[in-house]
Amino acid sequence: MSRAQQLYQLQTLDSELDKINQQLAGIAAQLGESEVLKKARVEAGAAEKTWRQAQATMQDLTLEVKSLAEKITQQEKVLYHGKALSAKEAANLQDEINSLKRRHSQREERLLEAMVAAEEAEAQLKRAQAELMVVEADWQANQEQLAQQQTALKAKAAELKQHRPVLVKGIDPDDLEEYDDLRPRKTGRAVAMIKDGICLGCGVAASSSRIQHARAGTELVYCGTCGRILYVA
Repeated sequence: MSRAQQLYQLQTLDSELDKINQQLAGIAAQLGESEVLKKARVEAGAAEKTWRQAQATMQDLTLEVKSLAEKITQQEKVLYHGKALSAKEAANLQDEINSLKRRHSQREERLLEAMVAAEEAEAQLKRAQAELMVVEADWQANQEQLAQQQTALKAKAAELKQHRPVLVKGIDPDDLEEYDDLRPRKTGRAVAMIKDGICLGCGVAASSSRIQHARAGTELVYCGTCGRILYVA
C-alpha cells in the first residue's frame, strides 16, 4: 500500500467522523422543547387564563344578580306586606326598589355578555388544548426518532474511533504530521485522488510526471495547484 493510499484511507475515516459529528451536533440542537411546542404551550396557557377569568366574572355576576333579586323581593315584601308606612316612607322604599331593579337589569345584561364570553373562551381553550396535544405528540415522536439516530451515530463514531489507531499505526510519523498539518488548511481534504488525470481537490489537470510519481507511491507528491497530496487509485 502506498504512503498516499494510507493517508487517503485515514482521511476517509476522518471525513466520516466529521460528518457524524456534524449530524450529532444537528441532532443535539433539535433535542429538547421546540419553538413550536413552546408556542403551543404558551397559547394553551393563555387560553386557560382567559377562560378562568371569564368563569370568575360570570360567577361574580351570577351571585350579584341573585343577591339583587333577593333584596328586591325583601323590599317588596316590606312595601306590600309589611307594617303600614307613611306616604314618604313608601315613596322612598319604592325609589330604592326601582334602583335595585335597574341595577338588577344592568347586571343581567352583563351576565349574558359574560356567559357568551365564557362560552367563547371555553371553545378557544379546547382548540388550544387540542392543538397542543397534536404538537406534543409530533414532538415526542420526533424526539424518539432523534434519540435513536443519536444512539446509532454515537455507536458508529465509537467504532471508527476504535479503528483509527489501527490505521495510524501503519503510517510513517512524518507523513502523519504532514497530513495533520494539511487537513485543517485544506477544508478537511489533505489528500486528493487523481481521476482521468484531474486532481479532484481543485479540478485542475496534474502533469504526467506528477501522476507517475504519485502512482509509484514511494514518496508524497503534491498537486501543483492546490498543494494537496495526490493519490492515484
